[in-house]
Amino acid sequence: MKELSDEEKLLIAKLNDAARLAEKRNCPIFTDFLSPAQQAVALRVATTVKDFEFRLWGGYEGAERAMGVFLPDWCVDPEFPILCLELKTRGEYPVHPEILGALTGLGVRREKIGDIITSTKPPMLFCDSSIAPFLTENFTKAGRKAFRAEPTENPQAIPEAEHEIKTFTVPSMRLDCIAAEGFGVARTKMTEHIRNGGVALNWEETLSPSASVEEGDTISVRGKGRLIVTEIGGTSRKDRIFLTVKRFITRK
Repeated sequence: MKELSDEEKLLIAKLNDAARLAEKRNCPIFTDFLSPAQQAVALRVATTVKDFEFRLWGGYEGAERAMGVFLPDWCVDPEFPILCLELKTRGEYPVHPEILGALTGLGVRREKIGDIITSTKPPMLFCDSSIAPFLTENFTKAGRKAFRAEPTENPQAIPEAEHEIKTFTVPSMRLDCIAAEGFGVARTKMTEHIRNGGVALNWEETLSPSASVEEGDTISVRGKGRLIVTEIGGTSRKDRIFLTVKRFITRK
């Protein structure tokens, strides 16, 4: 087992504090927005908390960044403190790096911001509801693009991230085999990349090229994006396994 980083130790401490507070107050306690990797850590921590359910929600189905909540058994349907803001303008819409840069410039911490969606018109961002008043008053420009950040209770439909479907065969369900084929990289190079900490399986850094991959798993490769193994098919005459993956396209 790899040693925990200082960041992971701090996150685990915060999660344990939230769980203890939920138990002490007997009420739902919410986390900040968590990245997918942090969500994986949170789900592990949640298995150690007795008599409390742990849920994740990012404001819409399929959100990448999400808040967590520790729930006592009496609470069935918690209201997450998440608000969606639409960035309305008559001019050109800002893009993701501009929006994130402008938020940073305002001193907004990343953990208070959920997903930033620029594939919709107008763009949307999900935020902790406690900072929404500040954003509606002060978040008016990103780069040279001016807009109004307006709360909406009914976010528009969010299209699925751009992706391609790939089908290929692999000799085994090893991580190095699937990542190499899925991202079009030589297996030797992918093996080295994995051992150097550049690959995550289900959002957790994995240093073993022989790690086993299953249907539904997510593989993320630094600098290349991510893919999901959507289907494991039969085998070829040479006993190679047919795979179908959904590879998300990263635009630079």
